[in-house]
Amino acid sequence: MLPLLIPIISALAPVLLPEVAKAALGTGETAQKVGEAAVSVVSAVTGVPIKTPEDAERVAAAVQTDPAKLAELYRQQGDQVVALLRLDNEDRADARAQTVPLAQAGSRISWGAPVVSVIVLVGFFSVMALLFVIPKENMAERTFNLLNMLFGALVLGFGQVTNYWLGSSTGSAAKDKLLRK
Repeated sequence: MLPLLIPIISALAPVLLPEVAKAALGTGETAQKVGEAAVSVVSAVTGVPIKTPEDAERVAAAVQTDPAKLAELYRQQGDQVVALLRLDNEDRADARAQTVPLAQAGSRISWGAPVVSVIVLVGFFSVMALLFVIPKENMAERTFNLLNMLFGALVLGFGQVTNYWLGSSTGSAAKDKLLRK
């Protein structure tokens, strides 16, 4: 693990694909792995080991002046992004697919996702009905504010339920954007 990963990634940002830089500057174990892989790719393409932010700045400046190295760097980073998207899509598919074996085994756990989904959907539409059917004048201000906050939280939950059951097009859109480059 590189001790100065964030400053190194920041110095390399001009030569990193936006998707790679964003993922590497995130949080958690995945961000660290993406960052280390990005530094490794830049080192491999340039032939220069990167140990400090100063090394990264020198390498970034050198790569920007060499179109062949920059093209190779972008190609290798593109391969990384595609691999990340594949892992993300597999993870999402695994989340939905876990219900099938549980249901086949007769486990009550298989009802977890459907029950949570129903609760979120019923809550979403109930709060929406309360907000749009009952005139604001007939509600205490505090109640109205609470319903508005609850509605905001349920909107996020509604989106997550939809993405869980129908899938998300985010990974597909990012893949298409990458392939257009």
